[in-house]
Amino acid sequence: MNRCECPTEESLGCMTNHSAMAARNFLTRQLALHGIDMTIEQFKVMVFLWKEGSSTQQNIADFVGKDKTSITRLIVGLEKRSLIQRAIACQDKRCNLVTLTPQGIALEKPTMAVLAEATCYIHRGIDPEELAITLRVLKQMCLMLNYTSKESE
Repeated sequence: MNRCECPTEESLGCMTNHSAMAARNFLTRQLALHGIDMTIEQFKVMVFLWKEGSSTQQNIADFVGKDKTSITRLIVGLEKRSLIQRAIACQDKRCNLVTLTPQGIALEKPTMAVLAEATCYIHRGIDPEELAITLRVLKQMCLMLNYTSKESE
């Protein structure tokens, strides 16, 4: 079946992908409008560090769902902007500990305010009960697919 024959309106995978892309693009625009120069991937790294304070690159990679090369590239970009810093975490020189700088810490409140505002805008007009059902179904789908994919390996 080619792309034109796929009934995207009836495919949960297609619809979740389209909505995720639209939400990512919207959040990126909102961050830019508020003077926050950050990609969604960098945002995910920062959210993890705001929660954890510091972490190894591997833990960040696991949270963000990216490989080590991609995470290294993201971390280098954030480090160049003085939002984070890296240090050797243990005797193994391959193990880097990533921590927030004062500039990175200061960016949390304005960035999370933009996220909260964007989330409210995205959810506007959606019945709260329907939103709760949608979120529950998507979580269930993720759990099932993650569980199934691990079993089939």
